[in-house]
Amino acid sequence: MATKVEKLPKTDQGWQAWLQNQKPPEARRWVAMGGGLTVCLEEGGGKTFQARVRRIGDKNPRRINIGHFPECSVSQARQRVSETRAAAKEGRDPALDRRRAREGLEEIATFGTLVDLYLERRAESGGLRHKTLEIETQALAPLSRALGERLLSDLEPRDFSGVIEREASRLRKNGRTGRLANMMLAAAKRVFKDARGRGDFTGSSPAAELKRPAVESPRERVLYDGRVLRDMIDPELNETGRLVAALKSADEPGPDHGTRVALLLGLLLGMRAGEVAALEWSAVRLDDPTPVLVIVTGKTKAATRTLPLPPQAVAILRTLRAAADSKARHVFPARSGAGRAEHLHAESLSRAFSRLCASLKIEGAVLHDLRRTCLSGIVEITGDETLAERIAGHKGKSTLARHYDRSKRLEPMLGALSAWAEALDAAAARAALLALPPPAGQTVWGAPNAR
Repeated sequence: MATKVEKLPKTDQGWQAWLQNQKPPEARRWVAMGGGLTVCLEEGGGKTFQARVRRIGDKNPRRINIGHFPECSVSQARQRVSETRAAAKEGRDPALDRRRAREGLEEIATFGTLVDLYLERRAESGGLRHKTLEIETQALAPLSRALGERLLSDLEPRDFSGVIEREASRLRKNGRTGRLANMMLAAAKRVFKDARGRGDFTGSSPAAELKRPAVESPRERVLYDGRVLRDMIDPELNETGRLVAALKSADEPGPDHGTRVALLLGLLLGMRAGEVAALEWSAVRLDDPTPVLVIVTGKTKAATRTLPLPPQAVAILRTLRAAADSKARHVFPARSGAGRAEHLHAESLSRAFSRLCASLKIEGAVLHDLRRTCLSGIVEITGDETLAERIAGHKGKSTLARHYDRSKRLEPMLGALSAWAEALDAAAARAALLALPPPAGQTVWGAPNAR
């Protein structure tokens, strides 16, 4: 006698009624419902919907539980099958996605979400300067606008190269170097590196192999003093002396006293603008046997360093401390009403330097060139690049410097910084001498426009 074939429903409504009327089988039983949906009937009466999917890279398809009847209806089960297959097509593990959802882990599907999470983590990590985060946000903004709604699984290298090349072209038309386009690419690479390191993204970075769109020439500008650092075209050019003389003069129009002193310290010690601007009195130890300045926060870990203070810097800081409020925290406090920071802002320092250079007719110099001038001068005086690296707060490249050398080297650094400070004093004296009016009846060549 032929076995009777069970007639199965053809509609979701029919399947809903069929499942409601099904009694527990004697043994576990699977029933195909079409469209990749299967229901598993258990001996205990359970009815579990399953999807049969094959993820990219899998050799065989897998059954994945997607819900239990009657809590999950047949129409809901079919919707989950579609979502599961879409996830598998993107190379994701649908079972892992659901487990993460149950644990409250947010699914990151679009590039915009990935960027927002990256910037949020960068802001919360601490130790990151506000300006650095601002630059990072600015660099990622064009990419977020163009690609923010795109699925991570759909992004390709050409998507990023197209946006970055357009930005580089726009900048070149506006007469700029295109540095922002390079920063865009670098920031995109960091976003994917961070996401992969945290497990938020498991694919390969579509920006990893892209080349920088703009060619950047490193800045080489230093201020010349005509003795230690000499210009090839005009060996007697004394920009440094004129600048130091102007910073020391109370009668010279320009920045206020605190800003002048901050600029002078930056030139004396080769400090970064942010390090000078945010300097705290707790880091200044003038009463130690060797007066020092301790820099505890900087651009990198290597920037944490101790700088011995030459006599000129000690005199400057003693004068400032005598005039400061006893409860003052910062060496260079912000002006009353300034809202950006409690101390002198690095951008304010940069603008003041630019205005001063314009009044002194020193062309093409930016604030960071003071640091380059100091370090170049120290290398010229001592011939010791390793010592200059220590003063700069740069990490040495040798195995000894990276893993073993933890010496302070205060005496050699003090000797180098003192020699540099004396060179600055000598340059300022020469500039002041040339600026004096000539005696009656005599002519000093170039006195009115002396360098």
